[in-house]
Parts: sequence; C-alpha cells; structure tokens
Amino acid sequence: MNNKFIPIISVFMTISLIVFVALQFYWLKGYYEALEQDFSNKVHAALESSVKKINDQEVEKYYARYKNFDQEAIANADQPTLTLIQTVEDSASKRQITTYKNIIEKQSIPISPQGDSLNLTKMYTDEALITIKKNQNTPELLTAEQNSQIESGEFNFREFAQLNVKDLPIDQRVDQKSIDSLVSRELKMKGIDTKFGYGIIDSKDQLTTVASSIYKDEKNADSYSFPLYLDSNDQIQYSLALVFPRKGYSLAKNNLPMLLGTFLSLLTILGIYIISINYMMKQKKIAEVKTDFINNMSHEFKTPLATISVATDSLANDKISNNPEKVKYYSHLIKQENLRMKKQIENVLNMSKLERNEVQLFLKETNLRNLIREITESFSLIVAQRDGTITQEFTADRYIVKVDEFHISNALINLLDNANKYSPEVPEISVKTKSDSHWYIIEISDKGIGLDSDNKKKIFEKFFREETGNIHNVKGQGLGLSYVKKIIELHKGQILVESHKGKGSTFTLKLPMT
Repeated sequence: MNNKFIPIISVFMTISLIVFVALQFYWLKGYYEALEQDFSNKVHAALESSVKKINDQEVEKYYARYKNFDQEAIANADQPTLTLIQTVEDSASKRQITTYKNIIEKQSIPISPQGDSLNLTKMYTDEALITIKKNQNTPELLTAEQNSQIESGEFNFREFAQLNVKDLPIDQRVDQKSIDSLVSRELKMKGIDTKFGYGIIDSKDQLTTVASSIYKDEKNADSYSFPLYLDSNDQIQYSLALVFPRKGYSLAKNNLPMLLGTFLSLLTILGIYIISINYMMKQKKIAEVKTDFINNMSHEFKTPLATISVATDSLANDKISNNPEKVKYYSHLIKQENLRMKKQIENVLNMSKLERNEVQLFLKETNLRNLIREITESFSLIVAQRDGTITQEFTADRYIVKVDEFHISNALINLLDNANKYSPEVPEISVKTKSDSHWYIIEISDKGIGLDSDNKKKIFEKFFREETGNIHNVKGQGLGLSYVKKIIELHKGQILVESHKGKGSTFTLKLPMT
C-alpha cells in the first residue's frame, strides 16, 4: 500500500467510526427512553390499581357497620321505584313482553363530627323476557314457567359508594404497612421488582406524615404520582407518589443481554478500528525504516567497496606491487573490508532466520569466563584505537553454562560494539560477571550518551536506532540489539537495560545455569 494513502484511509475510517458510534449511542438513547416509558406505564398502572384497592379498603372499613342494608332492600322488593313493561308484536303469531324492575336505595353514613360521610347507592335489577303465541280468538293460558319468571323476584345487585371526606386527617384514613405491602404486590405483578419509596402528597404539593424513609431521603428525585382521594367536587385532595432510587440499575439489569450485546459489538468495532489503524501506522513506520535501512546498507556497502576498489587499483600500480610491505598492507585492507561486508550480510541473514524461527542452537557446556575474557581482550584492541579502556571483573563462582558459543559470542560483540560506538568521548567500558543459584549474569556498562526513558523498550525493535544528535560516526543497521534479545531468549534467558541520558547504559544478560 502506498504510504500516501494510509493517512487518507485513516481519516475516512475515523469519520465512519465516529458516525457509527454516534448512531449507536443515538439508538441506545432511544432504546433507554423506550424502557423508561415502559417502566413509567407499568408504575402508573400499579399506582392506579393500588389506589383503587386503598379506596376499597377504606369504604369496607366504614361500610362494615351497616351489614344489613342490602337485606332491607330485598325485603322491599314489592315496592319498586321503577317498573318498565314493554310489549312487542310481530306480524305473525308471536308476542314478546319485556319486564324491567329497579329498586334503588341511597344512604349517607356519617364518619366524622365535621360532616364527612360515606354515600352508598345500591341498585337491584330484575329483568325478564317472555314470548307467547298470539291467538286472535282465545287468550293463551299462562304457563307455570312463565309465571315463575314474572314472580321470581330474582334481582341483580349492584352497589356504588362515594366517600365525601374533607377534614379527616390522612393518617386516620390509611395504614402505612398496608400501603407498602399493597404497592409492592402490585409492582411485582407488573414485573417491577426493585426498591421503592412511597409518600402521600396533599393538595398543596406538601409531603404528609404518611411517607417511607426511602421517600424522605429521595424526595427530590423524579417521582410518579396518582390521585388517591378526591373531594365532592372531584378535586384532588391527596396523591400517592413513588420514587425508585435504583431505577437505572433495574432497567439495565432487566435488559442486560440486549445492552451487553450492544456494548460488546461497539467495543469490538472500536478494537478492530484501533488494531487496524495501529497496524497501518506500524506498516508505514516499517516501510520508512526499511527504506532507511536499505539506504544505510547501501552506504555501508559503498564504503568498503570503495576502499577495496582503491586498494585493488593500488596493487595494480608497479611501484606498489614491487613493495612487499605495501602489498601486504593493501591485501590486509582488502581482507578487513571484505570481512566487514561479510559481517553485515551475516547480521541480515541471521535476523531473517530468527524471524522465521529457522535458527538452531548447538548447545554445549562452555566455560563462559574464558569465552568472555577472549572476546573482551580481542575487542580491547579496537577500543584502544580511541584511547579507551575495558575493565574486567569476573566474580561468578560458577561459569560452566550450556550455550551456543557462536551466537553468544556475536551477542557479546554487538553489545561491546554499541558501548564503543555510543561513547562520544574516550570509551570507558566495564564487563562484569556474577552468578546465583539460577542465573549466570553478565553486565556490560559504558559511560556514553545513554538512552531516553521512552526508548528503553524500543531499542530491541528491529531497525530501531537511537538518535545520536551531532554524532555522525555511529553506523549500523539497527539490527544488533534485536538480534541479541532473540538469541538470549532462545537460550531461555533475559536481557535488561538500565540507562540514563548523558550518563551511560548498562546491559544485563541472564543465562540459566545448567
């Protein structure tokens, strides 16, 4: 993918994601509002049913004193207040007679000295439909069945009650325990099972003494109310109000699968987006680093090739070819530059094998003290060209370790080479070893330019190189530390770095003891 298209694709992906997330939140908002509306409808239905039952309980309380009122009304059934008889004749030979009789009794029951009363209205209805055959000459006999229908006196009973209460205190009209249990039962019947508080509000929107502790604590929260008692003019005297301190939790709990599925899908999309953008940016960075790597490698190869070319031309010169010392010098130069190119190619090939997990270690028990001493003394010649020093401190009492000599040697040389390259002044390098019950520990320290804290983890990435400011003689491909880390990990060891900008760095290798 062309690197120029990556920012454009990222912008379009970001816009699409923002639109998607906005739509998801808009849908969630609408869904939650629908849940709240459904909750509100259920609460109002429960309130309406509760209020009716509270009123019925109050009526029954006062009506219990007049148990024989309905018996008196039936005893007066022969004295109807309204009787209706309707006759319908068809054109054939039938006649229908409809009889309708009502007994209506009203009574007012006083319930307080201030004039509050319970008005009772009872209605008894007797209705009959009689069909007889019409005979023009002879009246039809009244059968026993027809006579029984007329004379049965069986009434349908309906009763109506209205409380006219104005001055009776509210705490004398209702019982708090009864309200709590009744409302709780009605809410559960409507599918609402969460903590609630109740309170009775008067006509001035003031809370009365009839209220639960939860309502008193949450009285400023959103509440649901329904008229409880009306006066004779149908004006609201008291209202029953409910609050739900855990309404949000209840709604989320009852709809958890839907909400959880939505949030998981949203998080999945966000995760895919982040991974995609991160992957594209990494690919862009890798492409840029690889370009720099190729340019750097070209430069690294160009220098030794130019040196070899000059040395070859010099050897072709008769004056130099006849001088054994000059021939020996230029031959050594050609060999040195050839080895330098070979080492660079091997680094690249080794990293390629490591990436494909094709490197096989040939482990054998090795005297690491002797191996490190040989490498250090050999490398000290290079450091000495800059008037630098390498100090050795071998305190490990156990130094026979199973390692691959070739790769461990390369790893140590890479670390020593970095310590030398990144020491702008006279190199001061120290090599220390120690051991414990589990690890053979190697520490390579320098007093060079050090690392920024942000780069401590990045230095082990492939192609990464620390910025060296005005130091232009630091060459390399950014493969050394990545190679070292992978080799140590293949030995099931650890590599640690401790560094401070301007003070130097210490690399610690831990190899498992045999």
